[in-house]
Amino acid sequence: MDKAKCILFTVFIAIVVFCHSGDAIRCYTCEQSPVVCRTNVTCTHEEDVCLQIRFLHLRTYSCWKSSRCIWKEVADEFHADSFRFLCCYKDLCNKSPSFLAASATAFSITAVTVLWMVYQ
Repeated sequence: MDKAKCILFTVFIAIVVFCHSGDAIRCYTCEQSPVVCRTNVTCTHEEDVCLQIRFLHLRTYSCWKSSRCIWKEVADEFHADSFRFLCCYKDLCNKSPSFLAASATAFSITAVTVLWMVYQ
């Protein structure tokens, strides 16, 4: 396989891994969990982001609507005033930092492969 084909193949794999298909997003869903959530669902088409809310030592994971990813909307829905939250746009992105580390690892492997092929 020549260098150009290898590069195209690697780019194709990166696109498949990092791009969203347009289907409904999948999110973790747990209410006030003290541990990492492992339950996930396919969200409705109206719910287009994943949400994670942190209350001290508890976290709530849910499907959410991007237009409601503002502090006041989250506070009103969950009747809270002391929390942090995250809205994200990829499947199962509302888990925990270990998932983000896995995504960064996959990206790093792809980048190193491309660089290796370019400089060979």
